[in-house]
Amino acid sequence: MKNYTLAAVVIAAMLAGSGCASFKANNLPTVTRDQMSVSNTERVNVFSRWSVVSNNTRMNTDMRAAAAAVHKNHFDRALNSSNCCTLVESPAEADVIVEGQAVDHFNQAAMIPAFITGLSLYTIPSWATGKMEIRATATSTANTSETRYNLSDSMTMVQWLPMIFVMPFTGSPLTTAKELDENVYRNLVLKLKNDGLLGNTN
Repeated sequence: MKNYTLAAVVIAAMLAGSGCASFKANNLPTVTRDQMSVSNTERVNVFSRWSVVSNNTRMNTDMRAAAAAVHKNHFDRALNSSNCCTLVESPAEADVIVEGQAVDHFNQAAMIPAFITGLSLYTIPSWATGKMEIRATATSTANTSETRYNLSDSMTMVQWLPMIFVMPFTGSPLTTAKELDENVYRNLVLKLKNDGLLGNTN
C-alpha cells in the first residue's frame, strides 16, 4: 500500500527463500506508547481522512481508496494508543481535523534486479529501498490554526544468499516494514501531542 515496488519484492523474496535481510534507515526516532500518552480530563475529538498519491498508472480509484483506508487505520491505531482522543465520523464533531496524504514511491524498474537474484538462486545480490512518507495538515477548529507535517523513513532489503545468516538479527522484511510504518505514525501522533493539539502535554 505504501510502496508497491517494495511490497512485490518482499513477497517474491519470501516465496523464493530466506536469503534476504532488511535494514532500517532510522531517519525517525523510535517512539514508544508512553511517549505518546496523554492524560486528558476531557478527551479531544479527532477526525481524519487520508488519500494516496502515486505515479503508479496501474493504481486505479478502488486501489487508492483501499490504500487510503489502510493508512487511516494506521493513524487511528496510533492515536488510540495515546489514550488522548475520541475518533469522530465528521469534521463538524471534531476539535482537531487531520488531513493526511501517503506518498507511494513506485518504481517498476526496481523489480528487475530482484527477479535476476531469484533466477540466480540468490548467488547474484540485489537490493531495494522502500520509502514510507506521509504528509499531514492538522487544523484546530477552536482557532482554525493549521500545522503541517512531513514525515518519512525508509528500509533497504538486501537479497543475497549470505543474508540467510543476517536475517535472524535484522528481522524479516515483512516485520521490518510493519515496524517502520507503525513508527512513522507514532511520530506523527507525538508531534501532534507536542504541538498541543491533543490536549494536556504533561
